[in-house]
Amino acid sequence: MARILIIDDHPLYREGMVSALRAHMEGIEVSGEGSAEDGLAHLERNPDIDAVLIDIRLPGMDGLSALALYRERFPTVARVVVSGQEDAQLMRRAFAAGAAGFMPKSMSIAAVTAAIQRVLAGEVFVPEAAGTMPPAGGAPSLTLRQIETLRLLGEGRSNKEIAAALEITERTAKAHVAAIFEALGADNRTQAVVAAQRRGLLPSAA
Repeated sequence: MARILIIDDHPLYREGMVSALRAHMEGIEVSGEGSAEDGLAHLERNPDIDAVLIDIRLPGMDGLSALALYRERFPTVARVVVSGQEDAQLMRRAFAAGAAGFMPKSMSIAAVTAAIQRVLAGEVFVPEAAGTMPPAGGAPSLTLRQIETLRLLGEGRSNKEIAAALEITERTAKAHVAAIFEALGADNRTQAVVAAQRRGLLPSAA
């Protein structure tokens, strides 16, 4: 069983990634931490972690500094950067700091799982039009940002509230909601939430 650790200080992203990976990858165990320091403590308690997905922007120790430290302390753990910025210079810095992969948040979940599988196999993942990779096994092609939006939909948030929570415009929030409807084959928010629960992307209603 592969063991993956997600490190991100944004609960929506972290929880969304944990849920999405559990729903779309078999034979894995996924956990999450909110800072590089907490991630380090987690690795010390669980030396059998296979891969770490870490955001660049973190409170305290940033992702790039953490990459170098993790490489030194846990050289057998694959380290993957996840970033909202698709910047070539940032990507080069990440690989120089010891990253085995760089995943923009524009990537679909299907593309993310494919990238993780490559990294777990000992390969290096460099994105090339990664966000356009087709979904595998019939999985909905949602980006990481859309997964965050979906979790807010599940909480009954309006487009305005989603925009505020994700620090995006209301127009962008509406576009994410429309993309979610299309990916899940839903005509409204209720149908989208139910479809997401069936696929394991959201927790089932009590």
